[in-house]
Amino acid sequence: MNYTFVQSNRFKVAPTCPCGKNNKDGKFSPLILDGVTNPDLGHCYSCGNSFFPHLPAKAISVNLNFTPAPKAPLRIIAADLVQKTLKSYSINNFAIWLQAKYPTTADYLLQYFSIGTTRAGGTLFWYQDKAGQYRKPKRIYYQSNGHRVKATEDEAKSKPSPLAFTNQAGYEYCLFGEFQLIRYPASAKVVMVESEKSAIIGHVHFPDFIWVATGGAVSLKKEKAKVLQGRKVMIIPDMHQTGREGALRMQAILKEVGCRTRILEMDKHREDGDDIADILVRRAGM
Repeated sequence: MNYTFVQSNRFKVAPTCPCGKNNKDGKFSPLILDGVTNPDLGHCYSCGNSFFPHLPAKAISVNLNFTPAPKAPLRIIAADLVQKTLKSYSINNFAIWLQAKYPTTADYLLQYFSIGTTRAGGTLFWYQDKAGQYRKPKRIYYQSNGHRVKATEDEAKSKPSPLAFTNQAGYEYCLFGEFQLIRYPASAKVVMVESEKSAIIGHVHFPDFIWVATGGAVSLKKEKAKVLQGRKVMIIPDMHQTGREGALRMQAILKEVGCRTRILEMDKHREDGDDIADILVRRAGM
């Protein structure tokens, strides 16, 4: 039995680790067994687990001295580039929906949260950090009802895209809405949600709070959370098991960086995936 590990282009061979973590950093090393690459077998230097279910326990020794490639220096996106996208809202379904639901505040919200439009009518959520610098955009396509395009409707448009601003090039997400931390007093409470849309709608209804979004149930990292050190943070999960598990994960990370936290469940028994934005829009009769 001959074996070795993939040494380069690990992400292309295995986009995800069997533990579920994205392999863009190359920390999951797939196994090459008898000349055949096995993307489901190998060792993850992030979670520390080995995945050799069909091999004898002593058949493989793992080199634990692996060091990932150094991170690229953090890069910032020029504000004038962002400004050029803050228009063409007549072809942006999210902007159209927002203007219909909140006609007196939509224009303010689009500018306040730096919401842009792609040439194809996609919505750009620009992530702006505490220093006011633009880190990275997320592109999402919406239906006319304000819900995201589903994979059954359009596979390509259903997947968020970082466009050309990749992690490998030094562009990294912060918290969506993080820029508000310098606009509010230090005593202001923070509300953490998953989606950018939820943060925006939450800001409309409860502007005394700082609404931030992680961009997903498992998207919060300790490095991102550090900016909230010492603050009170209320986490509002989406109404399904993934959202609730994500909230517990967020809470653990926030506690690590010195935050005081609580989780607010809107309805423990619902599994329909609704979020706080859906609740607030319906209650307001919008």
